[in-house]
Formats: sequence, structure tokens, C-alpha cells
Amino acid sequence: MTDIIFDEALYPIAWRLNSEDCRLSPDEKRKIVLLNGDESEKLWEQFFPFDMLMSIKPSQCRIIEKMELDFDEAEESAIFFREKLRGFSDILFFWGRRAAAIVISSDVFIKAWDDFFYPSDESSIIYIPNTKNIIFSYEEMFFYAEILK
Repeated sequence: MTDIIFDEALYPIAWRLNSEDCRLSPDEKRKIVLLNGDESEKLWEQFFPFDMLMSIKPSQCRIIEKMELDFDEAEESAIFFREKLRGFSDILFFWGRRAAAIVISSDVFIKAWDDFFYPSDESSIIYIPNTKNIIFSYEEMFFYAEILK
């Protein structure tokens, strides 16, 4: 089976999924639909009342839970995502306002959560469809929150 290589010219963030150390199989990568900058921005504007994560106001978001996750212990830390995404199949993942993906199976995301989130990220966020819930991070601290709009 040939590996799936995402076009990094169309989707610059794809390097994370094209990386040799990405743990996703070709079949699992087929469950990720990358969106271009304009498509990503339209979705961002539809779901988020803030321009970027670093500008969230307390009136826009209520933190339900926060937990420090260890990128070096990805399997153990995946429990956080398993609990929060239980019962949800699809998620939207944003690497900021202009880079997003539809992940057809939350299990795909959970398996490789550390290929989506990086400790240095300040703009990555999961939107859980048909809810007002999001998951975002700052370094190794992860926040499960509700959008208040």
C-alpha cells in the first residue's frame, strides 16, 4: 500500500502528516481532509467569536477542565482526548485561522494527537461539531472549554 502524501504547496501544514515519524497509516490518512486557507477561514469565522486563541476573552469561552499532557508519553496522554471525544466521530482541527482539517474519525486524531498538536503551538484548536466545545493548548497545558459567544 502506498503512503499518502499531502500536497504541501496547497496545504503548508501538511508537513506534520507527511513526516516520517507520523504514526498514521495510509488508510488513516485518507480520513483527513485538509482545507485550503479560504475554506479554513470561513469555518473559523462560523464557529469562533475570536480572531486567534491568544485573544480569547473570558466572556467568549469558559474553561471546563485543564490538564498538562506529556508529549513524550503520547499513549498515556491520549486518555484525555479519548474521554473528551467519546461519542463523537468527526472533528474539525485548526492550526490557526487559515489551516484546518476535517478528521473523519476521532480515533485517527487520538492515535496521532501529537502529530496535530505541537508543544510550540499557540493557535491549534479542536472544534467538536454540534457542540460548543473546543480543546486547545498552550505548550503542554490543554484546555477543554465551552464557547459562550
